[in-house]
Amino acid sequence: MTTHTQDNQTLTLYPEGKITAANADAFRQELLEHVQAGRIHLTIDLSRVDIIDSKGLAVFIVCYKTVSEKGGSLAVIADNNDFRNLFHVMRLDKHFSVRSSRESEKTP
Repeated sequence: MTTHTQDNQTLTLYPEGKITAANADAFRQELLEHVQAGRIHLTIDLSRVDIIDSKGLAVFIVCYKTVSEKGGSLAVIADNNDFRNLFHVMRLDKHFSVRSSRESEKTP
């Protein structure tokens, strides 16, 4: 289950539970529907996520590629050190922003 909020330009999504092979395709489809509707600046807040597997990680790669092709952006908010380290080890933080919620509060 994913809830979301939107400000002037950015849609923030709050997935819950797991982003794994069991639900990665549904989450990917949800993200793509938002992009097709013109919401190309996305923030995914992982504060309600427990686990991300390789298939789940692939969703972030597809999402980044899709929004960047349309001139958009992707940001990930992860207070969980393991999640931030995962994005760092996979070098995904070189392509999109991965930060904690405290860092997000400082960003105008």
